[in-house]
Amino acid sequence: MIQGIYTASTGMVALAQKQDQIANNLANVNTTGFKQSGLFTAAYQNLLKNDDDRVFANREFKVDQVYVDHTQGTMRRTGDDLDLCIQGSGFFKIMANDGVRYTRNGNFSIDNMGLLVTDDGSKVMGTEGFIRVEPNEKITITDSGEVIQNGYSKGFLKIVDFQKPYELRRCGNSRFAPINVDAVELKSEGFLLRQGYLEASNVDMIRNMVQMISAHRNYEADQKALHAQDETLDKAVNQIAQVR
Repeated sequence: MIQGIYTASTGMVALAQKQDQIANNLANVNTTGFKQSGLFTAAYQNLLKNDDDRVFANREFKVDQVYVDHTQGTMRRTGDDLDLCIQGSGFFKIMANDGVRYTRNGNFSIDNMGLLVTDDGSKVMGTEGFIRVEPNEKITITDSGEVIQNGYSKGFLKIVDFQKPYELRRCGNSRFAPINVDAVELKSEGFLLRQGYLEASNVDMIRNMVQMISAHRNYEADQKALHAQDETLDKAVNQIAQVR
């Protein structure tokens, strides 16, 4: 009976984590460049020995891995010259306060020093340093990432990639960093930059809502099983075992 309580409780913990992941996806359905995540769960069975040297199974259901879905979101037209969307594989490389970060969010602007920056002031990196332009003058950004102003090249945006499957961790604000600090940046191949567009979140709202309902119902089922085990244990201890 105690094993049944343990099995039900571990299932509830995993389902609660799954609900948290889904809730985070739904909360970011309108966040530019956001990538939805999910959970892999696994059932573990350990063969143990008790005091009488008898083998028994200890079953455990828990989260095995959290993964991020890096499939491309839809392109949303804005018409702003400083809004950029990567069509294909790769990330913008930026210098944030907490170090180098990588993102698919191309919502950029120009700061008072003429540098191309993100919405929080992080500097967008080019192939030869930061991109500096003249404020309030038209900018053209080509499919290959070349920044052109007044007929002169201001540099190329640095679009990088990593070995797949990606081993990247979330850093907030639709940004990532390699899990392995020694990960090697690769040159992104076959990408196209679209000026005047942003990449929308890749969250599938309907799918996530269905998963949320399913996880909630499974959680309730485990909760009822836990309650039933508890009631059975209560009767075994306080009623059947009573000395009359």
